[in-house]
Amino acid sequence: MSNPLEPSDVGPVVGGDLTAADADRDHVVALLNAAHAEGRLTAVERDQRIATARLAETFDDLVPLTRDLVGPATPRQAVSYDEAHASESADQIVAIFAGASRKHAWRVRKHTSILTVFGGAEIDLTQAIFEARDIEVNVFCLFGGIELTVPPGTDVNNQVMAVLGGSDVGKLAPPDPSAPRITIKGFVGFGGLDIRNPKGKKNRG
Repeated sequence: MSNPLEPSDVGPVVGGDLTAADADRDHVVALLNAAHAEGRLTAVERDQRIATARLAETFDDLVPLTRDLVGPATPRQAVSYDEAHASESADQIVAIFAGASRKHAWRVRKHTSILTVFGGAEIDLTQAIFEARDIEVNVFCLFGGIELTVPPGTDVNNQVMAVLGGSDVGKLAPPDPSAPRITIKGFVGFGGLDIRNPKGKKNRG
C-alpha cells in the first residue's frame, strides 16, 4: 500500500532517477532567484537551495527544491518517458485540405514533422508518452493552422519563421526539470502556430 505522505512527483516512475543536466540545474536556479525577487524566499533560503541545486545529480535531487514554489495550481500530471523503446524514424503528421489530430496517450518520437496545407492540426501532448526528454518538431504550415498543447513545465524553444502568419508561444508555466524540452523549427506562411498549456491551467510567469 502506498504512503499518502510520500511525494508523487519523484522516483523512477516519473523519471526522477534520470541524470540532471546543467540546463536542468540552471532552470531550478532561475526559479529560486525569481522566488527570492518576489519575496517568497529569503536570501538565506535561496542561497541554500541554489547550493543544493548545483550539486544535484538526478531530478529527485532537484524537484523538492521548487515543489513549494510552483503552486498553488492543479497538481501536475507526471510526464511518461519510454526512452528504451525510442524510434529513430520521424513521425509524420499531414493535413492537406483536411484536419489531423493527435491526443490522449499517443507516443511522441524524438523527431516529429507536421505538414498542413489548407488544413489544420491539433496536437495535444499532455497525456502523451515521450520517447525522449529532448524532442524536435519540424513544421510546414501554409494557409493552415497548428495548435500545439504542451504539458505545464515544458521548456519550449520556438525557432519557427513566420511570413504573413504567426508563431505564438502563450504564457507557459515556468520550466520544470522533469518536463520535456521541445525545439520547434520550420515555416509558417499565411497561417498560424499556437503553442500553449492546457486550458484551465493558471500559469505563473
